Amino acid sequence: MTDPTESITDAVTHLHNLLQTKERKLIEREADFARRVKLFESTNPSMGNDNDVIQLNVGGRTNIAVLRSLLTQFEGSMLAAKFSGRWDDSMEKDRDGNIFVDQDPDNFMILIDYLRMRMNNQLKHVLVNHRPNPTYKLCTMLEYYNLMPGVYSQTWVGGEQFVCEEIAYGTVTLSSQEGERATVLHPSGEYRNMSPQVLEFAVEFDKGASGAVGWIRCKDEGKDSKVTCSFNEALANALFLNIEERIIFGPEAALDQNMRINHNESSTKVICKRSGIEGEMELSIEVLED
Repeated sequence: MTDPTESITDAVTHLHNLLQTKERKLIEREADFARRVKLFESTNPSMGNDNDVIQLNVGGRTNIAVLRSLLTQFEGSMLAAKFSGRWDDSMEKDRDGNIFVDQDPDNFMILIDYLRMRMNNQLKHVLVNHRPNPTYKLCTMLEYYNLMPGVYSQTWVGGEQFVCEEIAYGTVTLSSQEGERATVLHPSGEYRNMSPQVLEFAVEFDKGASGAVGWIRCKDEGKDSKVTCSFNEALANALFLNIEERIIFGPEAALDQNMRINHNESSTKVICKRSGIEGEMELSIEVLED
């Protein structure tokens, strides 16, 4: 008689192999797409000049003039790609020749004001308390233009020595000295009136790297108070995964898949989600191709 445990193990192994095969095909298709984009960009170079004055019609509001360099500050964003100059001939224009932007003019002007403030700063940095109020409408527009990482840049704090380095637009690496551990937090609650709450993030661990990642929920002490909590309070409201030991800490076991992944044999990606500020916390992990 067949051992049911062996059947389940074989099924899980087969599913795991199937997912890896599909993932490899997807990576190959993405690499081919990236190659085609690079080829297109090399044969269709940007024709725009940073000093070009661009006349805009935003949601029917005209007489808006900006420098091209203002809109292309965040390389890698959709806004920068749209106004790089490569697409000027194909962009929608009104009868006066102004480039038409189908956005709410008030929200778009908030973005313009922010970009001007950043452009005028020698360090190209805007203090947290001068960032725009993250309303739903504004953040929806920023997400459309892939500007959330630029306008609301990531802020990390830690009790021990750690290094934070931006390696690409919207992507940072966090590391500690060899042989040492560091606790690093993204304190979105501390500036909740000036920064949007994080509902999803992804962390990639290099092959053989150790650490834990997830959510820690602390009590809100009031509008003008910082959000703080003790270690025991944090643990009681936390959900996080120890990538090295494959142990889940939290009120409930929320991850029961892909536990066979060996962090010493492959890089690992952990995706953390939650539905709303006080909503359900989730974790999922996947293998990355090295």
